[in-house]
Amino acid sequence: MRKQQGLSLVELMVAMAIGLVISLAVMQVFISNKNTFVMQGAASHLQENGRFALQYLAAELRPVGVGLGARLDEESICVVATGGAAAEWNAMNRPIWGQRITANGALGAVGTDQLSMFVNDGCESFLTAGELLKPGANANIKVTAYCPSMQQDRAVMVLDMEKAVIIRVSNKPNSSGSGQVTLTHAAGNNNKDAKCGGFKFSDIAFTSPARVVGFSHKTFYVADTDRAAVTGQPIRALFVRDVAQIPAQSTEIVEGVESMRTHYGVAAAGSVGVQTYLSATEVEAANRWGDVRTVKIDLLLVTAERAPGAQDQAIQFDGAAVAADGRLRQVFSTVVALRNRID
Repeated sequence: MRKQQGLSLVELMVAMAIGLVISLAVMQVFISNKNTFVMQGAASHLQENGRFALQYLAAELRPVGVGLGARLDEESICVVATGGAAAEWNAMNRPIWGQRITANGALGAVGTDQLSMFVNDGCESFLTAGELLKPGANANIKVTAYCPSMQQDRAVMVLDMEKAVIIRVSNKPNSSGSGQVTLTHAAGNNNKDAKCGGFKFSDIAFTSPARVVGFSHKTFYVADTDRAAVTGQPIRALFVRDVAQIPAQSTEIVEGVESMRTHYGVAAAGSVGVQTYLSATEVEAANRWGDVRTVKIDLLLVTAERAPGAQDQAIQFDGAAVAADGRLRQVFSTVVALRNRID
């Protein structure tokens, strides 16, 4: 018999089968590692955005309400500055307030919560002795010191222990030196006929020690960015609107925030400890904004791209199931204590 040389057909088929199995195993490991890498990257990006959003909100909210010196009735805060929408100036004496967006046309997306806050800049600048507000064509206010918030077209608040007026600075105050600083509030940028509760703007006189403060009057909300995800769905983001800048400016903070929920920790009258958490609608209905001590914030974040395994993700947000669409989602929560309300 002739000695066999090479491989038989059976041996070749067995070798090919073994090689195919090994190749499939290697491909499976590669695909699994790739999916894991993509999932970890998406989760890491999501967590980074979530942590940043919560830290940003907490830093902005902790000092709310600081610096008014006295809690003023709403009718004691007179908005003379023009260029801002009336709705943006309401409830200026509330350090924090919010609402649920229920209709199109608002800042935020329908079904999300909107959160607003007020805090002064902490800069101490007093009216000079005998200084009165004059609503003339180019009225001037002389103050004892310059503050960084004293910028052209920004709103500042002039107040004593009984009343406050919000004016729009129309000049460029001198930031050098430590002497008197003049703030101009020209008639073109301020309404001399503004209704100021029980007193006329033209008759305003402040008692010592009257101050001028810059302030942050910001609204945080979730809205579309006009960008689309790979799924074709709009990408949302967390925005902040600075009403103290005239006209008001909106800035995107972090993308991927799909929704926001807020609940307010309210205390019993005259107490500090939180008694219960209420929605903005419930706080408004009970007129208990003055009793708010803490704010619980829940953010729902979502990736812009699909992530392996996310198509089967089951997640709850504010007690409701969120439909899976192949994108990874995660809920981030924090509770912020209002320092000016718990001391």
